[in-house]
Amino acid sequence: MPRKKQTTKDRIVKAAWTLFYKNGYDDTTVEDILKLSRTSKGTFYHYFKGKDALLSTLSVLFDQKYEEINPTMDPSLSAEDKLLLLNHELFYMIENSIDLNLLASLLSSQLVTKDNRSLLDADRYYFQIITEIIDAGIQSGEFKATSSVDELVKIYAMYERALLYDWALCAGKYSLSEYSDKLLPHVLDNFRRGI
Repeated sequence: MPRKKQTTKDRIVKAAWTLFYKNGYDDTTVEDILKLSRTSKGTFYHYFKGKDALLSTLSVLFDQKYEEINPTMDPSLSAEDKLLLLNHELFYMIENSIDLNLLASLLSSQLVTKDNRSLLDADRYYFQIITEIIDAGIQSGEFKATSSVDELVKIYAMYERALLYDWALCAGKYSLSEYSDKLLPHVLDNFRRGI
């Protein structure tokens, strides 16, 4: 899967989240975001109604991380190793560059929003790459074909969301990436044995 060129919107999102982590949401201004993203005010407002609109872009930030990692992954890695690598890198990024309180607010907003639940958007790069890896794992016989690709993708995504919610609920009292490094192999073992 070729890496897409970073768009202006992606640049704005990345700059905003960098600043939210560094300065906090309340102390980050639109002007700060404009400066870091090297965009104009008109361009910013073309994509977003204001700073609050950026709160729904967490999934974009996650997708950007996967897009950054995917082209550097060794294609000879097993499907399991690819999933372990993606998960570790994403969770490491989250625990080291996303404000925990903001993450908790955003995760909870996904439960009550009447708008698009961005974390479930099937068109996300996240779902494309996970689907591709799991499909390859089934095709190669690494994962048992007792479940469909879609079912395994749903289980994998559910696992990641559950761990994110728990980590936020526990106020980050444990290392998200280290804990997942211990748990995810057990989930993927079920993919190999069949669910």
